[in-house]
Amino acid sequence: MKKHLVFLGNLGVIYYSWFFCLLFLAIIFCLEGSQFVNPPMVVTFVLFGLLLIYTWLTSFVSLGEKMELHLPFRRAIVLEKKPSLVGSWKCFAVYRAKISRHHSLDYLVISRKRDKND
Repeated sequence: MKKHLVFLGNLGVIYYSWFFCLLFLAIIFCLEGSQFVNPPMVVTFVLFGLLLIYTWLTSFVSLGEKMELHLPFRRAIVLEKKPSLVGSWKCFAVYRAKISRHHSLDYLVISRKRDKND
C-alpha cells in the first residue's frame, strides 16, 4: 500500500521553503507586471506546478513486504521497522520512521476515513 506524505522536521522546512520561494517569486512577477499575462510569471508558475506534481508523485511510503520511504531528493530508503504513530487528529496522522540508528524522520499523512460500506 502506498501513502503519499508531507515530510516534517529540518528536511521539510528546508525543502518546502525553497519550494514556496518559487511561488512567491511568481506572485511578485504577477503583481509587478504591466501586462495581463507576462512571460516570467507564466514560466515561474509552470515551474512551480511541475515541482508540485513531482514532489507529490515522489514522496510516499510503501508499506508492503518491503517497507520503503521515497523522498523527492533521495533514493528509496528501506525501513527496518514499521513507522510508529506519533499523533493523529481527524484526517491527519504523524508518523516517525527510523532511518538509521541515530536518524529518524517525521512525516504527515493525510487520509480520509472511508465508509464501511465501500
